[in-house]
Amino acid sequence: MEFDLVINGGRVYLDGKFSACNIGVAEGRVAALTPEPLRARMGGTSLDAVGRLVYPGTIDTHVHFRDPGRTDKEDFGTGTAAAAAGGVTTVLDIQNNIPLTTDVDVARAKLDEIAPKARVDFGIYGSVGVQNLDRLAGMADHVVAYKAFMTKSVGPLTVTDLGDLSKAFIALRGLGRVFTIHAESDAIVQVAKEGLPDHIASHVKSRPRVAEWVAVAEALELCREYRVPLNIPHISTGRAAMLVGRAKEEGLPVSGATCAHYLHFTDDDVVAGGAEWKVNPPIKFAEDREILLQAVKSGVVDHVHSDHAPHTREEKSKNFNAVPSGIPGVQHQLPALLDLAASGRIGYEDVGRLLCDGPARAFGLRAGRLYAGSPADIVIVDPAAETVSSPSDLLSKTGHSIWCGRRVRGAVERTILKGVTVWSRSDGLRESVRGTRVAAQV
Repeated sequence: MEFDLVINGGRVYLDGKFSACNIGVAEGRVAALTPEPLRARMGGTSLDAVGRLVYPGTIDTHVHFRDPGRTDKEDFGTGTAAAAAGGVTTVLDIQNNIPLTTDVDVARAKLDEIAPKARVDFGIYGSVGVQNLDRLAGMADHVVAYKAFMTKSVGPLTVTDLGDLSKAFIALRGLGRVFTIHAESDAIVQVAKEGLPDHIASHVKSRPRVAEWVAVAEALELCREYRVPLNIPHISTGRAAMLVGRAKEEGLPVSGATCAHYLHFTDDDVVAGGAEWKVNPPIKFAEDREILLQAVKSGVVDHVHSDHAPHTREEKSKNFNAVPSGIPGVQHQLPALLDLAASGRIGYEDVGRLLCDGPARAFGLRAGRLYAGSPADIVIVDPAAETVSSPSDLLSKTGHSIWCGRRVRGAVERTILKGVTVWSRSDGLRESVRGTRVAAQV
């Protein structure tokens, strides 16, 4: 058989473990997985992956690319370019700036706007609030999941009242989509932030751990009652992870995710770093980090996402209370997890589970696995190389990140989308490659 692309000599992540395996690609799909050396057709491409790890293209289930509405911060072209440089071949985007994705017309308009810009595959969330419950079903064919905030966020949509959140669960029953909930109790946050000084050290106090614990517990109880598939994203506390683990043991349809910044850093890093580190939920304490690391190793936490949320340098240079929350991270989550594996905190197999098959299972995506006939979405990484990002390396429009200047062991070498290199460390971004919209079903 003739192959358009062959990858020889790498250790390939297949079904939860690494195998010495060579990959042949034809017409954008995996055509061969074999220990035998493969040859590309005349004019094809042959890659030597000796000493490299080969993963399915990774999935980031939680990004905020600001398009449309705030393309001064990020647009779908720059966001997905950063994703490609980070080994991500599928992104799920949440519109958390105006216009929120409140009905089918807004969803269609967003998809029309972003599709020509997408450099990797993509899906979008629908926004959920008590104000648009009657319009949620109409969006189902256009969105991969739905998102609600239990704390006040951008725009008028709210489910801060527990009764309103119950109505949202009822409205989403039978739609075959995951309900993702930002789980922090608004009532507790409103009390906690009273009287705090205008300083970055106040942030973790203004959104205390108990706010997450209570909100996660409430969301899980509603999941138990209404059986809507539930995702708890950006888990920042050890206790919240344990609550999700117990719910999974009961057989509830729930998944949990955390972020690389919660696995690497603590509140001490935030205080030292300043307002650029302001993010919701806040980065917590060393004991939370250690429990979360154990939770990702044990499978209690299903996957890791970036929660990529860029803001301008000007916005991030204001006084603490005026600084918007959010940090860019889509380009860094894979190297950050490779660094944890290099240090022995997690395994390289865990990296594959957390960024590939784990998020695919949680959201019902046909991605995150390599098998005969699968799309040839592939990332090649060098576990021995070091990544030290600088602002000039960032493909995100924002041009800054808490990851800049940090040395991590592990580097993305090449990202391949449907058999075509979209980004490589040697040549950068291939401008002509475009992604397509993905479907989801749970």
